[in-house]
Amino acid sequence: ELHAVIHPDIPRITNVGFLVDGSVFHPGDALTVPERPVDTLLLPVMAPWSKISEVIDYVREVKPRRAIDVHDALLTDLARPIYDNQIGALGGADHGRLAPGGTTEL
Repeated sequence: ELHAVIHPDIPRITNVGFLVDGSVFHPGDALTVPERPVDTLLLPVMAPWSKISEVIDYVREVKPRRAIDVHDALLTDLARPIYDNQIGALGGADHGRLAPGGTTEL
């Protein structure tokens, strides 16, 4: 797979995603749909190449039990509740985020 398009004038590079123990999927810098169902999706929510409608549709297409935000450093504290509400209400999966240094059971 290739990195998502940022702009047509910027060359695309190879994107690497990771499937961990067959149940946790990190798509890298693209909205790649895994070849098999996954329990947990590490969800790239904010990037120069994405918009919230695409992120919501991606969660719907992957159909994980839960989606945990990654790639969200550009998301301001003011925008976080908007993203949380929209993805949580429309994505069809439990949605959350870990605080820096936080942990979760996978």
